[in-house]
Amino acid sequence: MTAVLMTSELRADSLSDIAAAAEAAVAEGRTLDAVALGDRFAAAVWDASPLAVRKAVLVDSEPAAFGADTPRSDNLFRMDEEIHLYVEPVAFGWKQTAQGWETDFVADVRIADTSGRIIAAHKSFAEFRIASPQPTREVFLAMTYVFGGLGPGDYVVTTTLHDRIKGDAVAFPTSIGIR
Repeated sequence: MTAVLMTSELRADSLSDIAAAAEAAVAEGRTLDAVALGDRFAAAVWDASPLAVRKAVLVDSEPAAFGADTPRSDNLFRMDEEIHLYVEPVAFGWKQTAQGWETDFVADVRIADTSGRIIAAHKSFAEFRIASPQPTREVFLAMTYVFGGLGPGDYVVTTTLHDRIKGDAVAFPTSIGIR
């Protein structure tokens, strides 16, 4: 009866209702129910929250796996050097496809000097569609920038990530120096 209560009688999807049910399950020693409710709570928070970036770091080479980022020791680059960025978005949408699930991101970039004067901008410079058998929260994006002709100086690279499934967007700055 407990499992039935958890899955079918707990119809309210408010965060407080799910949290209260999880607390009750813990207090009653119903570990599996509590864990399932915790997962449901985390999914509800994810769905209700706007797109955000948990982590965006400069790295020395294109990252190959979630969490396998080694931050670059500095933010200084040679002219025309590739700039690699490891990005972990959160609270994005998934859509179901015939093969499973898929994300749908597009990214814009803007380069400005430190006074805010825009040097260059490019809309939709990259698209990211990640396929998965099930929606997962462990997603990373590998972004590579090459700013040809950008002279020596300090700059702010602002990336705007658009989630075309949820209709959200988030912008995040990265400071770089060209030497």
